[in-house]
Amino acid sequence: MKISFRWIEKPGMLKRMWNIFVGVMVVLVGIDFFIPHAHTHLIFETIPGFSAVYGFVACVALVLLAKILRAVTKRDMNYYD
Repeated sequence: MKISFRWIEKPGMLKRMWNIFVGVMVVLVGIDFFIPHAHTHLIFETIPGFSAVYGFVACVALVLLAKILRAVTKRDMNYYD
């Protein structure tokens, strides 16, 4: 069974997906204003939207770290020949 992802390449689809992702992010941060933080350990965990910002920063940091590690551990095509 072959799965096709040609719908991603349609014109305007990138902008539509970006709008959906931003909309979901806004909804999740908005929900964070109404959910009480019952089991927090640190004071900054009570800031609305902290979890979303922390998750985003951690994800960006992992991508940047992976790029640095790739540059450090990269070998040429004929290294094992």
